[in-house]
Amino acid sequence: MKEDKAITAVGVLAVILGLLMMSVGRFIMGGITLLIAFGIFWNRGGGTRNDRSIYEKIVKTDMSITEIYEKLKDLDTPLGKPWIAEHKGFAGESIVFGPCSFKDCVVISRSKNNIDIKHVTRLENIIRKEEDEYRFDNLVNPQEAEVTPERYAVFAGFKLASVMLVRHLTELIGKLHEDRGAKVPETMDFYRFYYHNSAEGYFRDSDGNDVLRVETSLRPFTAKVFDADGNEMASVVPHAFDKKGYPAESAGFELFSDGEHFGEIRRFRDSRGEGFEADTDAGVFTMILFPSCMKARISCNYMIEHEGKLKAVIGGSPNLLFDEYGRCRNDIINSYDDDYLVLYAIAEIFILTNNSKFLK
Repeated sequence: MKEDKAITAVGVLAVILGLLMMSVGRFIMGGITLLIAFGIFWNRGGGTRNDRSIYEKIVKTDMSITEIYEKLKDLDTPLGKPWIAEHKGFAGESIVFGPCSFKDCVVISRSKNNIDIKHVTRLENIIRKEEDEYRFDNLVNPQEAEVTPERYAVFAGFKLASVMLVRHLTELIGKLHEDRGAKVPETMDFYRFYYHNSAEGYFRDSDGNDVLRVETSLRPFTAKVFDADGNEMASVVPHAFDKKGYPAESAGFELFSDGEHFGEIRRFRDSRGEGFEADTDAGVFTMILFPSCMKARISCNYMIEHEGKLKAVIGGSPNLLFDEYGRCRNDIINSYDDDYLVLYAIAEIFILTNNSKFLK
């Protein structure tokens, strides 16, 4: 939350400076400064601090860390079950999930009248007992490890999983604040992982098996998913194009399954945020954009919900440099329900391909 406060403070100072410049007749410089302030607030985003931050959220509650730990101690997650340590940024004990091999942790601490839930990777800030040192064995140093599309995708997948865990732990602690007897699930956010890099054209699972083949291009626009034998399973076709040959988003897109019409896709921006909504024969799928996960250089993140339930998180890095392949893009799916895996895949490649026009 310190970063959010700093960005807000800089924006406010820019507004004040711009207004002062205009008050003494320096209208051009004042106008430029106000435009810069507008850009700062636009990039920061609107809503509450919890809405703007994917790495750190707060819950206002009088629950103690000990009380929360007793509720969560048996909760299993992709980062493991919680344990007790301290964090240099907070007074008293903290609850820690993790670390995973790529140093991801979620730390729950008290900060004045709030409970702070935070994703961290700087493990030197976690003060632990000697008997907990084993948790920090076999960590991977990303700066020293050979970077391949596969390893990068796993690294980025853990980052996405961690920020979603922050979100869902925040929701759970909020429910526990409202109702101390609320049920705590046995597990949270376990997922199956899939990745695609544009140099090879396959979605692969965590074991490296080819699961789906994809074809993508911006002009002419192509977004298709095939099974491993080459049979087309899904595709997205724009209803119209602009003068430059790019999809005209206002006209929408048609979704096909096995060569047959399956649904319509439209962009939305409303109280839910912004993203895409697919009205299909299997119900409505909502793909909601959330802030970029810059710790993994993922700039195209969407939660996919089906009838109000989270089914997957997708993300993409459109322009990464690898020694073996040169520049290519990486797509990631963290699937919480594989029943709609093909839809997650077509959604990911359709959205990232459509967004690639902004890189031209």
